[in-house]
Order: sequence, then C-alpha cells, then structure tokens
Amino acid sequence: MSVKERNQNLNMVAEIVREHLFEHLDDDGLCKDMCAVLAVTLRQVYEDAEKSAQAWDKRAYHSKADALRREMAWALSMAQLAESLAYSPRKFAFADLEQLVKLLPSEHRTPKRTHVKDVERWRGAAAAARQTLLKKR
Repeated sequence: MSVKERNQNLNMVAEIVREHLFEHLDDDGLCKDMCAVLAVTLRQVYEDAEKSAQAWDKRAYHSKADALRREMAWALSMAQLAESLAYSPRKFAFADLEQLVKLLPSEHRTPKRTHVKDVERWRGAAAAARQTLLKKR
C-alpha cells in the first residue's frame, strides 16, 4: 500500500466516523457494519505503516521509523474498539460514536468532498468480517 492509498483510507475512516455514523445512528445494523469496515481498514493501515517502519529500521532510519509508529499508534486501538463495537450484541449508541471520535486524531477531519456516496453497500460487512475471523482461527 502506498502512502497515497494509506492517506485515502484514513480520509475514508475520518469520513465514516465524523459524518456517516452520526447520520445513521438510528440504524444499528448499518452502524455495526460501518464499524467492521473501520476495523478492517484501520488494521490494514496499521500493518502497512508497521511494514514501512520495519523497512526504515533496516536502513538505519530509526528515528523516522519510530516517528511513524508513534503517528500511527492510535490506528490499532481504534481498530480494536471498532471491532468490539461491530460484534457486540448491544445496540450501537451515541456514546460509542464519541469513543471513536476521541481516538481519531484531530488532523483527520472530514474531507471537504465526501468520497463515500452510498454506505448501504457496506450492509452485511460485520457478518462477513466475523466469518473471515472465524475461518482464520
């Protein structure tokens, strides 16, 4: 994944958290599906950043690698929270959205132009991600 793709994914994450989850708070299933999308996307971003940091460590750019790790540390904890919200039996609430917003760094604002036009396409993502996790175990 290139830096451009990583930034696009982070923009999508910010858009989902700051705009789409709030708009669809009344639809519990869709909110959980969006949380599953967040979890998968953030894990990919975190793993890609870690891969880049390891490559920089091999070239003795330790300070650059450490800076990237510090910059992306929030992604894993947010992915874990989103995953737990996606698979939780309780209803998605505004307090859950507030937790996600707190974990998202302030530099990741809602993009001026939205890129996700139809969040309905993610319906069923939580069930699909859950099945993938169960197959891995």
